Amino acid sequence: MNSLPTASPIHGSTTSLQNLLAKKQYDSSSAGSIIDAFMVRLQQLQCRDSHSGVTGFKREYKELCHSIDKAPGYDAALTPQTTARKAKNRYQDVVPFEKTRVKLQLVSRETRDDYINASYIDGGYIACCAPVPAAIGDFWHMVWQCHVHVVLMLTNFVEHERLKAVRYWNPRGYAVTYGNLQVQLLDKKTQIEGLGFIVRRFQLSHKIGLKTESRTLLHLQLTKWPDHGVLRDFRVIASMLDTVNCYRDDASRRLKVEAKVVVHCSAGIGRSGTFIAIDILLKQLHRVLIGRKCETEGTQEIVPLDVSKVVYRLRSQRPGMVQTPEQYQMIYHFLAAVISGNKPW
Repeated sequence: MNSLPTASPIHGSTTSLQNLLAKKQYDSSSAGSIIDAFMVRLQQLQCRDSHSGVTGFKREYKELCHSIDKAPGYDAALTPQTTARKAKNRYQDVVPFEKTRVKLQLVSRETRDDYINASYIDGGYIACCAPVPAAIGDFWHMVWQCHVHVVLMLTNFVEHERLKAVRYWNPRGYAVTYGNLQVQLLDKKTQIEGLGFIVRRFQLSHKIGLKTESRTLLHLQLTKWPDHGVLRDFRVIASMLDTVNCYRDDASRRLKVEAKVVVHCSAGIGRSGTFIAIDILLKQLHRVLIGRKCETEGTQEIVPLDVSKVVYRLRSQRPGMVQTPEQYQMIYHFLAAVISGNKPW
């Protein structure tokens, strides 16, 4: 298998963040105060209520979930479901918002529908459920249509004797055709540095008339993060983040496109939302350290390292992102580990 590209410090890899933080080489006078404010907030949230015993993490998480899930018009904002659409959902209680859902340009021949259970997310991500058999062709067409160059699979096929995902490729390397798109597994590496994730490469070939265009896709599968749970080994997240961002950035430069990353677990909200939130916050941290402003949201500049605002934003783009208080707390702890030098890599 070809070697993976080396992570670039320009985009806030965990290695470059480690170096900046260790040397305290902040190019921004406000960086120290922003980091201190985050660590103070972390300490506050670790305290338990004297009466209920509930941590601040759980209380903050429940409050932000309630502010979105119980907002007027929430149900009306969800994508309307038909029988055909329901057949393409892994879970009937997890459907995208209409305003952020991915709309297929090559509609299904059977239903003439542009529906796939997938949502556009900040940071160049698409979050989706693990494709059911009826949606595998739609999944690969979405990958091609949206210039996806990395797929991140954060689930096993079966967990606790429950089916969480199906294999949406031929494991023997035979090419599978979906309309004018052909998908073929090129190779597979079972682990990187003993961290327990599988790396695959696929070739996608898209034919229009006599012309065929091909792309190579990187597929990473993490098999040790339990559904609804947290990942204890932060080294895995750090390594996957660096690999994902490096490969995406390299594809964007070479091909002069905004390469996207598809992330899915089983439902495409819990583990997927947690991973994306961590990536967004680490990039905010990097911008703080080098003295750059974070992106704006509308007319307001984003306040960096505000976990609640990042998760609120994700849940406004796809229902249920970051599924449990424990996953919410994991985001804080990962960021704190990076800042404090308790290396998660």
